[in-house]
Amino acid sequence: MTRVRGPSPLDDLNRRLAAIRERRRDDASETGPDDTAKSAMGYALRIGVELVAGLVVGGGMGWLLDLWLGTSPFLLILFFFLGAAAGMVNVWRATRTMNLPDTPGD
Repeated sequence: MTRVRGPSPLDDLNRRLAAIRERRRDDASETGPDDTAKSAMGYALRIGVELVAGLVVGGGMGWLLDLWLGTSPFLLILFFFLGAAAGMVNVWRATRTMNLPDTPGD
């Protein structure tokens, strides 16, 4: 009078979890890890941050140098424009690569 048991609930759960993990692994390999970074919103945020960072760093350096050297406002204006130029160069570099195809080495 031995009773034959089917698979235990834990074995069934482990099998289903393994199948789900395998599907997720396959989905991740198809889309690649850079899909979210290459979205339009990601690019817009990056471009905005690049431009603002150049302005803030340039203006801040000019302001600090003006305080230190007592040449107010000349270095602030000069470094503000240099920071704006650096920000625009960074934006240009970021937008240059927007539509390039992905390469395996990147």
